Amino acid sequence: EVNFVPLTPLDFIDRTAAVYGDRLAVVHGKVRRNWRDTYARCKRLASALARRGIIKNDTVAVLLPNIPEMVEAHFGVPMAGAVLNTLNTRLDFATLLFMLRHGEAKVLIADTDYVSLVESLRAELPELIIIGVKDHSTDTPAVPSAWIDYETLLAEGDASYAWTLPSDEWDAIALNYTSGTTGDPKGVVYHHRGAAINAISNILEWDMPKHAVYLWTLPMFHCNGWCFPWTLAARAGVNVCLRKFDAQQVLELIAQEKITHYCGAPIVQSALANAPEEWRQGIGHRVSTMVAAAPPSSAMLAQMTRSEEHTSEL
Repeated sequence: EVNFVPLTPLDFIDRTAAVYGDRLAVVHGKVRRNWRDTYARCKRLASALARRGIIKNDTVAVLLPNIPEMVEAHFGVPMAGAVLNTLNTRLDFATLLFMLRHGEAKVLIADTDYVSLVESLRAELPELIIIGVKDHSTDTPAVPSAWIDYETLLAEGDASYAWTLPSDEWDAIALNYTSGTTGDPKGVVYHHRGAAINAISNILEWDMPKHAVYLWTLPMFHCNGWCFPWTLAARAGVNVCLRKFDAQQVLELIAQEKITHYCGAPIVQSALANAPEEWRQGIGHRVSTMVAAAPPSSAMLAQMTRSEEHTSEL
């Protein structure tokens, strides 16, 4: 045992908070939070969940867009020993209900933008603990009185919470589901070892440098954002959050925040490649993108790289 430590992506944020604690970690509207404070919030979340009775292998589901609380859930939930189940915010009531039942979720952390949907789910699952997140960067509803407010929950937690490494690196860290297009959704489990290795492989495949500035165009509910929440912690990078994809806003953020990296399916890349030239004003640096989910066409790739001759290179 003295020569073996389980692999887990939770180690990444622990190290980055210690070594690069003052570096920017999260940007969302007026929120600009460093890695030390982000780590403290993750530990508060883990501590508060444990105090609420969440134990090893319990499922904690989240229904959140790409906001800072979604980043925190990728660390705080497994720090409590629980399994993170990120739900696709685009799915219907019946599909989400199936996932919550099949995954045996004990807790649902939900954005208040989905209040009516969550209230319907709560009616079918009265034992489910609902934790509400109000996104103050936009006009989302207040947290209903029957829910637990996320910030109130964090205030219950301990920023010095002594979370422990998984006893086995093959322990589950995340549960994901297919959308159920050919029947009931199918569950897929990530283990700590696999999540850590995939997060590192993102760095190697992309030659991603330290302190990359990453824009969340890819939903974090999709395969845990291809494991990039953990990758960004490993590189002490910046999570620039985005509630929903909008081509003009994406290009504005690339210019304002000096985005260095983003991911997206071909439909996302095409929307950016075909955006009006005036939306690109202020972009004078190289931007790297990763394309997946479907093969990109040669015509689309040519469109993306043509701007290299003018103001930017994608």
